[in-house]
Amino acid sequence: MPANASAEAIRRAYRGGARELHPDRRTEASPEESAAAARAMQQLNEAWRVLGDPARRSHYDRALADAARAARPVHPVGDEQPYPRPPAEPEDVGVAVTVVRGLPWVVMLTVLLLIFVFTAFAGGGSDGRPSASDLVGRCVEVQPGSEIRDVPCAEPNDGRVDLVAVRSSLCPSGAAVVRMPGERSWLCLRDPTTD
Repeated sequence: MPANASAEAIRRAYRGGARELHPDRRTEASPEESAAAARAMQQLNEAWRVLGDPARRSHYDRALADAARAARPVHPVGDEQPYPRPPAEPEDVGVAVTVVRGLPWVVMLTVLLLIFVFTAFAGGGSDGRPSASDLVGRCVEVQPGSEIRDVPCAEPNDGRVDLVAVRSSLCPSGAAVVRMPGERSWLCLRDPTTD
């Protein structure tokens, strides 16, 4: 409200604001919106308490005028800097806030990178032996000591891997069964000449 507003203008503004912010008009509002409206209503009521009473309004207007006079900078004649420099703190605070805001992302990306690097090195390398699933459809030769070697089907072999099973009883009847060394898998072998 302008400082020279009439009592009637202040009353109209208060009543319009009170009508707008009243809780009965905000039945569809979310809890956050209702809380914000309640705070705004409290501020509106306080403004009415001060501006609706001529003595309080006069005291308020004097306090505003005194504060405005006290806030004006006074410069000696010949001062080459007409306005005071703003303190460096707000800029420093802005940098600190930016760093703190970005810190969780930096930490998260660092942790993900460390996990990626650790799993790359801790995954262990291959010992040169094919896994059971790599042998499906290929011919193999069972060597002494239960070592299994992948061989071309045209060369002498012990059979073609038809199926990899977790138990030997799951292999089809008539299939040769060989345990995969170092794994809990069984290879079900068939004669490569039959399909």
